[in-house]
Amino acid sequence: MSVVSIVVSVCVFVLALVWLVVGVAGLIGRLPRNRYFGVRTDSTMASAEVFTLANRIAAPGTLGAALILFAGGALTLAVDSGWSVVFGLVALVAGVLIVGAVSGYAVRAADAVAPADDAGCSCCSSDHGSVDDAHAAEPEQTSAAADCGTDSCASCTLRGMCSTDDSSSGTAPAQPDRAPIQ
Repeated sequence: MSVVSIVVSVCVFVLALVWLVVGVAGLIGRLPRNRYFGVRTDSTMASAEVFTLANRIAAPGTLGAALILFAGGALTLAVDSGWSVVFGLVALVAGVLIVGAVSGYAVRAADAVAPADDAGCSCCSSDHGSVDDAHAAEPEQTSAAADCGTDSCASCTLRGMCSTDDSSSGTAPAQPDRAPIQ
């Protein structure tokens, strides 16, 4: 048995153990929303419920990938040849592909149930008046920036969330003439 076989199998076993823990925690709904483990995208991190749903969907595939990694690591240790490392590497590639595929399904499900970030945000539109009016609002009135989940309308502008149409005339502002790219 070579040192390379041992190193590859240990790395494969460690990853398999991580995926096993994440898969079980995701399956039973005990994986807390975090920045390191589980399916983490903007839509899955939108709420704890969506994160839990996405990781429950991805859990069977993650557990299957962990099982494949354990088998690949065991074969890497069991086979006594120079090619034994191939078992661990093939298991690693297969596991990564499986986890990637089930994560994609989980993200689709999260996108279907997660609210859009900019849904209903009219930070600087006529619904709330001008930017100055929104910030000078009385305390009992809702700030336009608060509707967007930010601390100022400038944040909305940077995120591209402000309405650009002129509500008084019903037309969009004129776009500057641009030279065609050659």
